[in-house]
Amino acid sequence: MILHQIPFDPGPLDTMTARLCRTMDAMDRQWSARIKPAPADKIEALSSDLTRRGWTIPAAYRYFLKAMGQDDGGLLEQEWDGGTEASIDRILEEYPDYFDEPRWQGHLLFSTHWTESNLFLPLTGAENPPVDHYAGRFADSFENYLFQMAFRRAEDTQFLYQTCCSTSKEDFQDILSRYSALSYRSPMDLMEQLLAPWGLQRAWFSDSVRLCGVAPEYLISVDLSWALNIKLSSDSHAVLRQKRADLTRLFGDLIHW
Repeated sequence: MILHQIPFDPGPLDTMTARLCRTMDAMDRQWSARIKPAPADKIEALSSDLTRRGWTIPAAYRYFLKAMGQDDGGLLEQEWDGGTEASIDRILEEYPDYFDEPRWQGHLLFSTHWTESNLFLPLTGAENPPVDHYAGRFADSFENYLFQMAFRRAEDTQFLYQTCCSTSKEDFQDILSRYSALSYRSPMDLMEQLLAPWGLQRAWFSDSVRLCGVAPEYLISVDLSWALNIKLSSDSHAVLRQKRADLTRLFGDLIHW
């Protein structure tokens, strides 16, 4: 495992794309060479149309567009099954349609998928807005989302083995009820309480939707955007077997491997 060689550095928002490039280049030296900024005239076209509607491009998304809005080197395309589109050409073509839908008024589409598992930025005036999708909150900020996607790339490319488990929404509610005596403030607070004995280092871009945790021999991600999904990655079968047994003790037959 070479995770200690991959920088996941926090910093001011205006350094977001430079920091993201350092992270991704540590896993793929050619990544920064592949990304392409959105053409200035297309960014201006988006900006002008939003201004006409009374909104502005959030600063975090503008930084993204200026660095990789034409081609993000596959970063956002890995969100679902490889069929995600996030280039400015697709966004300019499709985002106006969603302003006619009551659910998405005041939201900017930035990621599309053929199943309509699309992602949106609320246009509230925030520089670093959250990310929403059809089931609710998807990330607490756009910057968090980008680094969560980089973390996923590390999970999927830097380890020999991986195992995943999940629940239905109904079974996740049963888990929340089962642990009601812990007096947790939120579902993620409960997950962090349950995993506290694991001694994880919590990544700075973890939030109320995703916990990205680092341990000496494995990574773990906990995704609450739908119900409960947990992914473990390691170079050791024995470590994964132990962690799998630990999760089974916590959740019993309510999780499915």
